[in-house]
Amino acid sequence: MAYLMLRLGALRLSIFLGEIMKFVKSVVFGGAVALLSITGANAATYANTPNGQIFSMGYPDTTSYGQTFSAPGGDLLNWTFYLTGGNSGSGRFVIADWDGSKAVGPELFNSSFSYAGGVQSVSFSGINLGMLAGNDYIAYMTIAGVDPVDAYSDVSVSGSSDDDGLGGEFRYLNSGGVDPLSLDNVWDSYFVSDMQFSAEFGVSQVPEPAMLSLFGLALLGLMGTRSRKSV
Repeated sequence: MAYLMLRLGALRLSIFLGEIMKFVKSVVFGGAVALLSITGANAATYANTPNGQIFSMGYPDTTSYGQTFSAPGGDLLNWTFYLTGGNSGSGRFVIADWDGSKAVGPELFNSSFSYAGGVQSVSFSGINLGMLAGNDYIAYMTIAGVDPVDAYSDVSVSGSSDDDGLGGEFRYLNSGGVDPLSLDNVWDSYFVSDMQFSAEFGVSQVPEPAMLSLFGLALLGLMGTRSRKSV
């Protein structure tokens, strides 16, 4: 009789520990899902409306066209400019710091691109560049040191009259074949206030301390249960 009572007690204890294990697993899983949902990147897209055109990028006119902006924070994921006509050619897309009057090196991101002529969007994806909220930057296209003289001589760019909340403006520089970041020249403004652009930022939220504590306690509980089973 005593043996049966002992076996029954052991069975009840085993069932009880099994239920605790299920509970701990559910807490760990739920905490992980909640943590991922909190820390996941929330994409925010800024896209202004077209209004006018900007003439003409290329030799012998202006070799670099750019849009300044104040970063909302997070990572810059993608950027698009819109061209409205002109010759075919190739160039470079660059992101650099902006000191209020000129682009400042080194390059934070760069990518080459080609242009077939006519109406075309020029998009750059997978940038994934971390930016400090409130810092000023410039995203620009340049043919300096890329295309020979007279290439890109009549490229027009779609303009806009707003910056969609990023607090920037259109700026240009004629540096000939010289890299703009190697010069100390002030970039000029234009009567068209902005380039048309689309920019996507991934803004991450910081998880609350309470959620981190819950996740940590659940994980410790799971580790403790596994340790007892292995003894």
